[in-house]
Amino acid sequence: MTDEEQQQDGQDESSGEHCGIFTIPGSQGIQGAWRDITYVPVRDNIWSVSEGIYRTIFVEGDRGVIAFDTLGTPGGARAYGGAIARVFPKKPVHTIVYSHEHLDHAGYAADLAGEADIVAHQLCNQVILGRKSDGQLPGTEIWSGERKQYKIDGVEFELIYPGPTHGDGNVAAYFPQSKLLFMVDTVIPGVGYTFFPDWHLSPYVPVMRRFLSLDWDTFVPGHFWITDRKGFEDSLEYYDQMAEIAQEAIGAGLDVDDFVEVTKYTYEHLQPKFGNFFRFDEYCAMNLSRYMTHYLTGGWGIEGNMTADTSPL
Repeated sequence: MTDEEQQQDGQDESSGEHCGIFTIPGSQGIQGAWRDITYVPVRDNIWSVSEGIYRTIFVEGDRGVIAFDTLGTPGGARAYGGAIARVFPKKPVHTIVYSHEHLDHAGYAADLAGEADIVAHQLCNQVILGRKSDGQLPGTEIWSGERKQYKIDGVEFELIYPGPTHGDGNVAAYFPQSKLLFMVDTVIPGVGYTFFPDWHLSPYVPVMRRFLSLDWDTFVPGHFWITDRKGFEDSLEYYDQMAEIAQEAIGAGLDVDDFVEVTKYTYEHLQPKFGNFFRFDEYCAMNLSRYMTHYLTGGWGIEGNMTADTSPL
């Protein structure tokens, strides 16, 4: 065994933990830490779990459970699996549905249910295959296009890719009989988080409005608490206003790199209408800075510069 092989062998034995895309040696304790999970019934056979920031759903089938996403660490995935087992102790997780490819939502299927079938959009799966993140398993059921209906273990739902929103292949799960829509890292209660990493801002609001053509009254986001159609529409109005104010700020000569002045501008132009939004004080100025950067640079990648279909779903 070479020195390099011995070093790698020792690292594997000492860590015993999936490391995602970490390259520094040794186990990262935060990755394996247990997360306290709350779980609540939402409607019919659909349940939601959260560790306080992240949220997802799982659904009871005839023989087992369909879990959506994995949460964002090995410890979080195991805690998620533990919550499912407390609700349905005799029903294993046999299917995992990925919302999109980001590790903080769908990074650790190996720790949640390593033998489960994995449903992923083709755009999502191609990133996973290229990334080769430790603990993120590739899809076993790959679909493409805009919509696909599923009936798995007695559970009926539809997966919808509305167009570019966030990440690659970010899809919603629609349960028409339950009038429930689930989608990650798009609409959330309150302002956007930090600087909108990997958001495709040009098509975002138009393609998200496509969901308003569907019959649902409950929206489960990927963060914080469950909301309704009004909360969904209020969020989209916020982003519409953000886009307009960002362009006006550039026209007024505001320097996007002067965060003190960006913050002042945010309070002057956005607080009167949106100051009561959750986390306005923390992140609204970052939101404005990101939107300004979008208009100054042209957007984030290929998806963020595509002309998206905005017809009703």
